[in-house]
Amino acid sequence: MNSWLTRFLIATGCAFYAFAMTGCAMLQSGTAGVTLNIIEEGFTPPTFRLTDTDMVCNFGLVNGPLVGAARAYYGDPSLIEANLYLTASMCSDTKALNEELRYLRAVYAKNPNEAEDARIEQKRLLALSTVRQYTAFIRMRDKLEKKYFFKYGKTCPRFKRVFDEMTYLNGTLAGLLALTNDFASQQSVGVSTDVAPLAEFAMTCLDNSKWWGVPDALRAAIWSLLPGGSEGKDVWGTLNRSMSLGEAQGIRLPHVLATITAYTADNKPMVKALIKRFVNVKNFKRNETYALFDAMAVTQVQSVSDRMWTQATGTRTPFNGLGKFWDDKALASDIDADKFLDDK
Repeated sequence: MNSWLTRFLIATGCAFYAFAMTGCAMLQSGTAGVTLNIIEEGFTPPTFRLTDTDMVCNFGLVNGPLVGAARAYYGDPSLIEANLYLTASMCSDTKALNEELRYLRAVYAKNPNEAEDARIEQKRLLALSTVRQYTAFIRMRDKLEKKYFFKYGKTCPRFKRVFDEMTYLNGTLAGLLALTNDFASQQSVGVSTDVAPLAEFAMTCLDNSKWWGVPDALRAAIWSLLPGGSEGKDVWGTLNRSMSLGEAQGIRLPHVLATITAYTADNKPMVKALIKRFVNVKNFKRNETYALFDAMAVTQVQSVSDRMWTQATGTRTPFNGLGKFWDDKALASDIDADKFLDDK
């Protein structure tokens, strides 16, 4: 065969192969994009209606790697990953809490070896949560910056989808949780402290009324944590207004932020008052569309109550006892009755 013809056939074959490969990539990318859109718009809303936080956290653990595999097919699953990594972190957070309670029980029982072992395991789990939460934050930030051409924490995006806006809120919350857990685990991951001020600005980009008072509650919580951040700011006035919005809209996440703010300040009377308010909202009706977020709030407030109960009594909050405390006069007879029944 003539050399020029050989070269022509080889060149033509290579060009056809490259075109075919590009076509396959485009087809795979399109298919992955459609699939991810179906997950975001079709599968995610029913998940937000669930109230079983344990099921949701395990859903995130199982499906996070599965959704991430879309990258092998030229898809970008970053936004759905941000939500899945955040929910997956709930599993490790729960385990970390159980180790913290084990530590508190050991301290109460004056068992130093048990206390030290529990604290070590707690830090390991908090480090795992930090990785998951910071991954959620990074996935959200990088994808939305690319999609909406803005700089997170510096400028505001103009959202076209509610899902994107919600992921922006969830990813920001994940970033703040990552920062908190990183400190608690001796900065084992190295989350940048810039997350807090960037998140504070980022929340100004959201409609506080639309999102149950959470954006302003997050900002107020950040003000209280940053050195000098609360100067000239009405922290508790902002938290109170946000809690009222959450109560009216059936999502009590602002109460969690207020409770954690008071707990961090070691204001136990305020913590008790906030937990009682959380439990006793008059005519409260949970938002069915986003029921998961209120269920998460219950879990978080319960965890604060469990810490306080364990420090004071050596056991966590009694069953169906959220909103009651060991030093409440009305509760003393209930506890005695339970002990009497157990002894029998």
